[in-house]
Amino acid sequence: MLGVDSALAAVVAPIADAVAEDRVTALAGALARLCADGFFGPDLFLPPRPDRYARNLVWLDPQRRFVIVGMTWAGGQGSPLHDHAGLWGAEVVVDGEMHETAFRLLERGADGRYRFERGEHRTCTRGTVGVLDPPLEYHEYGNGGSNVAHTLHVYSGDLQSAQCFAQDGDGWWTARRVNLSYA
Repeated sequence: MLGVDSALAAVVAPIADAVAEDRVTALAGALARLCADGFFGPDLFLPPRPDRYARNLVWLDPQRRFVIVGMTWAGGQGSPLHDHAGLWGAEVVVDGEMHETAFRLLERGADGRYRFERGEHRTCTRGTVGVLDPPLEYHEYGNGGSNVAHTLHVYSGDLQSAQCFAQDGDGWWTARRVNLSYA
């Protein structure tokens, strides 16, 4: 990894090895170990933004096999129910308290709407890892506390857009495409 400082190389190398195995379980294990060993320092994260969570591009694999993104969440910030554009990956809470509710896609209607079943809700603290493995990639995710939280996400490609879902009054959800940016 020429041109990469040693601290970043210590993060990227085990993640690259896990991604090469093409198994989300290997990636989840690598993130848990790196977090427990204190490898995710403040330089991976941006300051909080008042309008939305901040996404910092930490690493884009030159072969585009994976991306590492550091996210900063101010108190109360979150994302609505969303997908991950069919990418698999994992995320780890570095500090703070995140809340996650999983959803299972039940049906896509002929009218382009979606029906979901609400799944497990969990509170995630430092070291908690979540996996995204399509079709089990749908969730709501947000800062459950009043302090700033940081999470590190690894996806099997550069997640540039996703679908966010708004619940209709009849048990169905309407999707809208959202472009994602860094900073």
